[in-house]
Amino acid sequence: MRIDLLRHGTTGRDGHLDGRTDPPLSDTGWAQFARQTKDGDWPLVVTSPLARARLAAEDYARRSGSALRIETDWSELDFGEWDGRRRSEIAAEPEHADLLNAFYADPAAFSAPGGERWIALQQRVARALDLLLATGLASALVVTHGGAMRAALADLLGWPLQSLWSLRIDPATRIRLEAGRSADGTRWGEIVEIIQP
Repeated sequence: MRIDLLRHGTTGRDGHLDGRTDPPLSDTGWAQFARQTKDGDWPLVVTSPLARARLAAEDYARRSGSALRIETDWSELDFGEWDGRRRSEIAAEPEHADLLNAFYADPAAFSAPGGERWIALQQRVARALDLLLATGLASALVVTHGGAMRAALADLLGWPLQSLWSLRIDPATRIRLEAGRSADGTRWGEIVEIIQP
């Protein structure tokens, strides 16, 4: 199956940890989304329920005639007490700086205060991938977030968590994968193309 993972366009809040905080797409973000989908032919669009992903996905599905599914499992990581705050501000606070560094060094072992653990994100993205692969469709577009995209790549490609930060996934980055299941049922994937905004 061909899966296009598309991070929503920019909200103009670069540098913020917007997990469940849900600012709207800026005009630039809408234009980025339009560019990344203009030549698409996906029979299915799957989207996070967060408005910065969902509204553009709904608009595309309506215009293209694609089927649309809204799935909570594709939501961004919940950053708890850090959610909606600027990363640089958190790093400047002595009581949070070390934990923030530890989180980026090993997200499996550390989470934001009151936030979602990385393993929970991985588990829900794995469920979402199972649902997607079970459709039997040739292709689908998934409109989601940077964290969920990294979790999907880790799952399908077998990348270790520490390697995930080496791939730049700016707003409106689209990553095309071929994905499926091996004979033993294991999910697999390979990157076909990375289209930066």
